[in-house]
Amino acid sequence: MKLIIIIVVVLVLVAGGGAATWFFVLGDTETAEEEAPPADPVFLAMETLSVHVIRDGGVQKYIVLDITLELRDLPAKALAELKIPKLRDVFINALNEYFTNLPSLKAGLKVPHIKKRLLRHSEKALGKDAVKDVLVLSLFERDWKPTN
Repeated sequence: MKLIIIIVVVLVLVAGGGAATWFFVLGDTETAEEEAPPADPVFLAMETLSVHVIRDGGVQKYIVLDITLELRDLPAKALAELKIPKLRDVFINALNEYFTNLPSLKAGLKVPHIKKRLLRHSEKALGKDAVKDVLVLSLFERDWKPTN
């Protein structure tokens, strides 16, 4: 009886070792060969965006942003270059709406919120998934003081 148990245990161990070898060593050779290297990122630098935040019938703040778009591929970049005026219009409108509806202008600017908003609004000009990310290179905020 002990001999049968020993033979069964040895067979289970050999079968387990063979299955492990197949799954971990021999089975992944096809998927490793099929993986394509990641494509180089494609960027488009935008002109500086200037936004005047208007509240209570007057300008309260002046905000300047320098952004660069990370695009899906070269055809998306070509499309974006053709539609730069539309992109600027969409972005300035989105920023005006965002800053006008902020509960307080004294809390400071939240770059992640601005990036999400611009990414979401980029679909209006270029379509879904053309823009992978919006990179905020610089952000300047100043209280507006009219000159007399």
